[in-house]
Amino acid sequence: MMRGRAIHWWLQRVTGAALLVLLVLHFWTNHYASNVRRGELSFEVVQQRMSNPWMVAIEISFLLIALYHGLNGLRGIILDYGWVTPRIAKSVTSLLVILGLVWAYWGVTAFVGNRHLQPGAPNPLKNAVQTPEAHVASAR
Repeated sequence: MMRGRAIHWWLQRVTGAALLVLLVLHFWTNHYASNVRRGELSFEVVQQRMSNPWMVAIEISFLLIALYHGLNGLRGIILDYGWVTPRIAKSVTSLLVILGLVWAYWGVTAFVGNRHLQPGAPNPLKNAVQTPEAHVASAR
């Protein structure tokens, strides 16, 4: 059975491969979809996408795996280069875990329970966004 650092080493490789797959899915669905290529990206299109549970699952998986991969990589750099004593290493790991959990909570709540992403919710930026012509006209 593998021990702590060996598990993290293997998980770093597994999450790296998973990130490659999720990055392709993310770019395909968010940047190369037909409505984006035709210039039809709007708030309503994003709402429609995020109403699909598979899209939410892809984005949350991407977020969580990227967080683990990045923070585990940072932990590995800090511990491997001897920037901390073995006694402080546990504190560094604990701090990175807490930071990761806070970021994960913040990121997941952006997708799940976000009232602006519910289909039919009003666009919160609709009145805030002005065309350059409207901005110039209002300044006169």
